[in-house]
Amino acid sequence: MPQNFLEGRREQGFLLPPDVREWLAADHLAWFVIDAVAEMDLSAFYAAYRADGHGRAAYEPSLMVALVLYAFASGQRSSRVIERHCRQDVAYRVITGNLVPDHATIARFIGRHGKHAFHVLSRRKHGSAGAAGWCWS
Repeated sequence: MPQNFLEGRREQGFLLPPDVREWLAADHLAWFVIDAVAEMDLSAFYAAYRADGHGRAAYEPSLMVALVLYAFASGQRSSRVIERHCRQDVAYRVITGNLVPDHATIARFIGRHGKHAFHVLSRRKHGSAGAAGWCWS
C-alpha cells in the first residue's frame, strides 16, 4: 500500500491574498494602532529629518511610530525581536507594508524619538487610545 503524505511545495506561488489589507481581521490591534497613529500630530518626528531630500531615504515616520507602538503594546521591546517579527509576523508586515527595518534602524528611531513619542502618546492618553484601555504613563 503506497504512503499518503502531504508534500510541502516551497516553490509554489504566494498563497496569501496579494492585498495586505486582507491579511488581518478588521478588529485586529494592528488596525487600531495604524488608525491611532494616523490621528496623531507627528510633526516633531518629521521635523527631525532633512526637508531637502538629501541623504539616504529614511523609513516614513508614521510607519515607524506604528511599528514601535504595536511592538511595545505586544510586549516586544528588543529591536532584534521587532525586526524578526517584521519578517515573520503578518500583523507586523501589514503595519510596515512588507518593509523590514533592520534592528539598528529600529533602535536608532527609538533612541532618537523617545521624547517625542512619550509626548505624543501622553497627549493621546484620553483620546481613542485611552478609550481602548491603553495606558501610556
